[in-house]
Amino acid sequence: MTSPSAHAVTARDLFLSADLTEDDARTYLASRGFRDPVAADQQLQALATDLPTRHALGAVAKTLLDALSASADPDGALVGFTRYLATRTPTRSFLGCLVDDPRAAQILTQLLGASPSLGEILIRNPEHFHWLQQALRHTPPDRVDHDAALDKLLGTGTDTATRIDRLKRFRRREYLGIAARDLLGETDMAGATRQLSTLADVVVHTVLRLLTEDLRGTTGRDAIPGRFAVIGMGKLGGMELNYSSDIDLIYVYEPTDPDAPADHEFFHTLARRLTKALSDHTAESYLYRVDLRLRPMGRQGDVACTLRQYAHYYDTLGETFERFALIKARPIAGDDALGQAFLDLVRPFVYRKYLDYAALEEIAGYKRRAERSGDGDRNIKVGRGGIREIELFTQVLQVTYGAEYASLRSPTTLTALAALADAGIIETTVHDDLDRAYRFMRMVEHRLQIVHARQTHTLDASPDARDVSARRMGLDSRAELELTLSAHQDRVHAVYADLLTPSGEEMDDGRRLFRLLGGELSDDEAVELLSRYGLAETAEILHLIRILDQVPSLVQTRSTTRNLLANLLAAMLGEVAAAAEPSRVLNRLERIVTRSGAPGALYRTLLDTPALRTQLVTLLDSGDLFTDRLSKYPEVFDFLVAAPPDIDTHRTAWEHELDEIGAGDPSARADRVRRLRHIEEVKVLVEWLDGGDLATLQEKLSGLADACVARIMTWLRRENEPADAETEWVVAALGKLGGGELTVHSDLDLVFVYRGKPGDGALLSRCETLVKQLYRFLEAPTSEGIVYRLDMRLRPDGTTGALALPVDKFAEYLVERAERWERLAWTRYRVLTGSPALSEEMTRLVTGFVYGDRDPTLPAYTRHIRARMETELGKEQAGDRYDLKVGRGGLADIDFLLQLLQIHHGATCPEWRVAGSRRLLAAAPERLMLDPDDWARLRDAHLFLRTLETRLRIESDAGTSVLSTAPERLTVLGTRMRLPAPAGDTLRQRYQEVTGDVRRIFEQGIARLEREGTG
Repeated sequence: MTSPSAHAVTARDLFLSADLTEDDARTYLASRGFRDPVAADQQLQALATDLPTRHALGAVAKTLLDALSASADPDGALVGFTRYLATRTPTRSFLGCLVDDPRAAQILTQLLGASPSLGEILIRNPEHFHWLQQALRHTPPDRVDHDAALDKLLGTGTDTATRIDRLKRFRRREYLGIAARDLLGETDMAGATRQLSTLADVVVHTVLRLLTEDLRGTTGRDAIPGRFAVIGMGKLGGMELNYSSDIDLIYVYEPTDPDAPADHEFFHTLARRLTKALSDHTAESYLYRVDLRLRPMGRQGDVACTLRQYAHYYDTLGETFERFALIKARPIAGDDALGQAFLDLVRPFVYRKYLDYAALEEIAGYKRRAERSGDGDRNIKVGRGGIREIELFTQVLQVTYGAEYASLRSPTTLTALAALADAGIIETTVHDDLDRAYRFMRMVEHRLQIVHARQTHTLDASPDARDVSARRMGLDSRAELELTLSAHQDRVHAVYADLLTPSGEEMDDGRRLFRLLGGELSDDEAVELLSRYGLAETAEILHLIRILDQVPSLVQTRSTTRNLLANLLAAMLGEVAAAAEPSRVLNRLERIVTRSGAPGALYRTLLDTPALRTQLVTLLDSGDLFTDRLSKYPEVFDFLVAAPPDIDTHRTAWEHELDEIGAGDPSARADRVRRLRHIEEVKVLVEWLDGGDLATLQEKLSGLADACVARIMTWLRRENEPADAETEWVVAALGKLGGGELTVHSDLDLVFVYRGKPGDGALLSRCETLVKQLYRFLEAPTSEGIVYRLDMRLRPDGTTGALALPVDKFAEYLVERAERWERLAWTRYRVLTGSPALSEEMTRLVTGFVYGDRDPTLPAYTRHIRARMETELGKEQAGDRYDLKVGRGGLADIDFLLQLLQIHHGATCPEWRVAGSRRLLAAAPERLMLDPDDWARLRDAHLFLRTLETRLRIESDAGTSVLSTAPERLTVLGTRMRLPAPAGDTLRQRYQEVTGDVRRIFEQGIARLEREGTG
C-alpha cells in the first residue's frame, strides 16, 4: 500500500489514513495556515472519540479544513470549533449537517476564527447557530422587527427580572447576528454600527417600558406623573456604536406638577433603576455598561434633570466639551416630544453664531496631550491621525458652521462629513480621504473589539497578532495593514493639524485675541495684533482688554466668557478704533460688564445683533451718561434694537406707565418714577444720536418732564388735600421747559399759583407744604438718583418769595414789583398743568405783563446784564474755555435778542408770542426786524450751540455748558460730531465763526431796537 507521504496529503487522511505520520500531518496543517500544527493535530485527533465519529470527521474533513484555513485565525477557529462541537449531541449528526451544508462550516469557522467571544455565545446557546443560519437568509431586522419580536418574547405575567433576563438572551443573539453579517461581508462598517445602535435603542426602550410599569404599580399611580425621555449620547447617539461600547445616556423629564417633590422623586427613581437594570450582572450577564458622566455636573449631578434645569445649566455653566458631546444627542426612548424639546433647547448652545475659539484651543490642547500620552500610532482611536482626530475635525466645523447650515447638525460623523463637503466648507478630496480613513479605522477597531468583546483600540505589537488582524480585515499581510493604516493616519493628522494649529497669517484674528486673553501672546505680539485694527494707544488698550477678561461672571464658565469676549473684540475693535476715544469706550464697556454680573450674556447679545454692537460703540464713545444708564438699566438694550416711536406714542407710553405707578404702592413711587425718567431719557437720547433731530429730542424730554410733574402733583394733592378741598392750581413752566427746549441735566423752572384768599394762612400753608412735598419727591436722592432738580428762582420775589402764591398776589407782583429782566423770562411762560379757568387767567396776566407798555430802556438794560453775564459767568478771558451759554456770542445772545424782538412785536402780532427760541426761529414770523439771512444764521447757530451743549452734557453726565479749548478735547468732540479732519481745528473754527455771527447780529439787533424803542 502506498504511503500518503508518497503523494499529496488530504484532509481526509488526517482522520482515516493509518499510514500518515505525525510529521506529514503537521506539515500539511502548517501548509493550511495553522501557526501551531502540533496543537492543531492533537485537537483534531481528540475530536475522534470513537470510530463512527472518526468516519464522520473524515467525511467532513475537506469542508472543515477548507473553512478553517479560510478563517482569519485557523488555530483560534479550531479551538472554538472543538469547544462548540462538544455542545452538539449527537456529534455525528451535526458533522453530517456540515457535510450537507458546506456554507454552515464557513459561517461557523469565520465567526470562531474572528472572535472567541462569539464562540462563547454559541457555546452558551448552541441553538443560536441554527437561528443564525436562518437569519442570514433575510435582511437585517429594523426597530419595528425588534419591537415585534420582543413583544412576543417577553409577553406578560412574569416578573420584571425574568423578562429582563430574556431580553439579555435576545440582545446576545442579535449581537451575534450583527457580527456574523459584518464578518461575512454582508454589511459594511456603517451598517454594523447602525444595527448595533438600533439594538441598543430597542433594549433601552424595552427596559424603560418594563420599569415604568413596575414603578407605577409599586407607587400606586394610575399614570406616571409627567414625561420622561432617554437621550443617547456619544457613539450611541451618533448611531456609531462599537461591539464593546459603553452607552452614554442622559435623562430628561417634565413632571406634571413641578412643585410636587414626589413627582420629581418618581423620575429620579426611574432613572436610577433604568441604569441599574441595564448594567447589572445576573446569570445571563448584563445588557450594557452605562455611562452617565455627560449629564450636567457629571458624577456630582442629579441623575435626571428637567428641561428648565438643562436650560439653566447650559446657559450658565455649560463647558466646551459639552457642546461637542451634544452634537451626538439623539432621543432613543421614552416620550418623543420631550426628546425633541431637549434637542431644540440645546441647539443654540451647540450651534452658535460665532466661532468657538475656546473649543479650538481646548481641542488643540487635547491633541497635544494625546500625542504625549505614548499611545503612538498603535492606538487607532486617540493616537496620531486616529479616529478621534477625524471626529474632532468634523465636530469643530459642525459647531462653527452649524448655526448657518442646518445640514451639518447630524450626530453621525460620516453624514456630517458629507454635509461639510456639500456645503463647500471642506474640499471634496479632504472628505474622500477622511471618509475612507474613518471607515478603515473603524473596521480595524471593530475587529479588535470583537475578538474578546473588550473595549480596546490598540493594535497588538507582536507580528503574529498583526498577521491575524490583517486577515480579519481581509488583507494579505500585516505589511499591507501597516502601510494602509499609516497612510490614513498621516493624511488625517495633516488635515487635523491644519485646522487646529494654523500658522502665520492663516490664524484667525479672533483666535489670536483668545490667545491674547489667555496670556499666550507676548506684549509685542499683542500690540502688533491690536495695531491691525488701527488702534493707537495700544498699551492702554491692551491693559483695558485684559481688565475686561478679568471681569468675574456669576453665571458662566471662564472659558465660555473668554471665548465670547474674543469673538466680540474681533467684531468690534475696528469700530472702537474709529471712535473719538477708543480707550474710554473700552473702559466704559468694562464698567457696564462688571455691573451686569453676567458678561457672557451681554457679549452674546452683542454678537448676535451687529446693529446693537455698532450702536453701543457710538453710545460709549459719546460719554459717561450712557455708561451709567446702561449699567443701571440693562433693559435699555432691548429698546436699542427696536424702531423708535414717534412723540405721541412716547407720550402715551409715559402717561400709561405713570398711571400704573400712581395706582401702585405709594412707597415705591419715588423709585419707579426715577427709573422711568432715566430710562426714557436715555431712549430719546439714543434716537437723537441715531440721526434724530434736536427739536424732537427737546420736545420729548420736555414732554416727559411735563408728564412726571403733572402726575406727581395729582398724586400729592389726592393724598394730602382735604377731601372737600376744591383749590384751583396752575403749575407754570419757564426757561427751557417752558420753551419746550429741555435737554440733558436741565433744571425745571417752575412757578406755582393757586386761587385763594390772600389772608387765608391755612390755605397758604397747605399749598406751600404741597410744593415742598413735590420738591422732595423730585429732588430727594434715592438709590435710583433724583427725578429732576427744581429751580424756583423765577417765582415772584425770587428766593425770598412764597413757594406758592395766590393768583391775586401774583397779579399784584407783576404790576408793582416785577423787575425789567422778568419780562424777558416770562416770554417762555407755558402752563404745565392746572385748572382751565385759572390757566386762562394766568395767561392773560402774563401776556399783559410781557407785551404791555413799551419800555425804551429795555434794550440797553438787556445789553448791560448780558455783558455782566459774559464777564462774571462766562470767564472766557483766559482763552482756556468756551461758555456756550453765557460766553461771547453764546446762546444767551440769541435768547435775549429774540425775547426783545418778541416783546417789541408781540403786542400787536400774536404770532410772535411763541415760548422758546427754537420754536420762534422755526416759526419765522413775517415782521422781522432782522435781515432774513441773519435770521437763518441765528437758526443754524442755535442748532449748532444746542447740539454742542447736548453732547457736552452726555459726555460728562453733568449740566455743563463749558467747552475746553484744549486741542485734544476739541478733537474728541469734533470727531464725535463727524466734522472734517482735522476735527479739532474744524470745531474751533466753526465755533468762532458761529459765535462771531451771533454777536454781530445781537449787537445790530439791540442797536436797532434802541433806535426804534421797544416795550
